[in-house]
Amino acid sequence: MRKISPNDIRDDFRQQLSDLTTFHNTGFAAFTSEADQSTLTEHSLLAAAVTWEGFVSDMFIAYINRDATRFKQHLKDSFETHLNASSTPKRVFDAFGTLTFPLHLKKADVLALANSMGNNITFPNFDQLEQKAGTWLVAAHAAKFSGLTAQQKAVVNSVIALRNNIAHRSKRSLDAMNDVLALGVLHPTGIRRLNNRFHNVGAWLKSIPVGCRETRFVIIINILDGIGAAF
Repeated sequence: MRKISPNDIRDDFRQQLSDLTTFHNTGFAAFTSEADQSTLTEHSLLAAAVTWEGFVSDMFIAYINRDATRFKQHLKDSFETHLNASSTPKRVFDAFGTLTFPLHLKKADVLALANSMGNNITFPNFDQLEQKAGTWLVAAHAAKFSGLTAQQKAVVNSVIALRNNIAHRSKRSLDAMNDVLALGVLHPTGIRRLNNRFHNVGAWLKSIPVGCRETRFVIIINILDGIGAAF
């Protein structure tokens, strides 16, 4: 069975970011109003967030496809935990049942087992991503995520928070976004929120921070690309 290539997924992720940057730059130059430029930048950030989510999901699937040892152990442990909570099914299984897995798990199998609805494998923040990587992936593959810097992890959380606020426009998502962007570890990147809270995401993203040469949107894309290169 031909296994999924993590290198191909990495390269595709970085190419998607490059294509998105080209699209954004072309559209930005074509618009003449600040409002249109802000709206385009918000939509571009949404696209970047979706690209990141797809990269994570595909990379998890590829890693499990290449070595499902840890994932199968997780499934076995989960199965036994559930079984031990039900005395009658446990007696029946102990007497007649067996639990076996194929040597390799196909993409469809991984998706179905990781998410009963068959959706992409997604996480609300990097802490949960890292925790699940340690549970589902063998050590060498989990280290690809845990080995990222604190700053890179904070940028991922920023992208998720920005995406949530753009998508939902709720007070909760606005508060969460402003909280995430206030973290000190983000300061060297230029995307840390300083004193004032803000709600106009597009205007904030298309602005160039003091001491920087590029917009916050470009800074975020470059950091995501650096994360991809680490894989």
